[in-house]
Amino acid sequence: MYIPKKYQEEEWEQVEYLIKRYPLATIVTTTDDNEIVANHIPLFLKIESTGERKLIAHIAKANHQIPSLNSNDKVLVIFQSPNSYITPNYYLSKEETHKVVPTWDFASAHIHGSSKIIDDFDFVRDQLNHLTNQEEGKKDKDSTKWQVNEAPENYLKIMQKAITGLEIQINSFECKYKFEQGAKKPDISGVIKGLSDDGKEEMSKLTIDANARSDERKSGKT
Repeated sequence: MYIPKKYQEEEWEQVEYLIKRYPLATIVTTTDDNEIVANHIPLFLKIESTGERKLIAHIAKANHQIPSLNSNDKVLVIFQSPNSYITPNYYLSKEETHKVVPTWDFASAHIHGSSKIIDDFDFVRDQLNHLTNQEEGKKDKDSTKWQVNEAPENYLKIMQKAITGLEIQINSFECKYKFEQGAKKPDISGVIKGLSDDGKEEMSKLTIDANARSDERKSGKT
């Protein structure tokens, strides 16, 4: 991934944030015939007591990517934040010089890992519980949080017959947060306000947080 230094995030915490906040990932593999295969699958981050980081998922047994996910040490997993077109009208310097152009802001993490298929009932059920509890936990009211065991067990067993488990060991990562770092302070403020005014609160917050980290690095606090 092309990452200018000002957009590079080297700390694991920012990768973990993307995985947990936006778990739907793109998994890319190559077949024995050099065909590129990609699918979009929600993943759960599991950190072992040893500190080893793994991504776990369930996948349809009919999915044609399964052969290239079994015992593969060259798997690419891509996580992305929401993204947005940035209009020049956000930049306060537009009124002074008009020397501004549009851009597109986003965050993305590329994870390189080793995958294997785990066709095991307990592994799959464990993954279903982890992912469901994570996502239901994002709701404000406990009364609206659904749990896997609320469905009839016989029904769950029937549904599970059609899926298998996937585990990807994380070997390395690259992470890019492109949110106006390096721009003039008034322009950054203009983007933050413009995104918020346009109802893109999550993008506005990501811009605030990314620039706060950038300022800390520049001041030598991290």
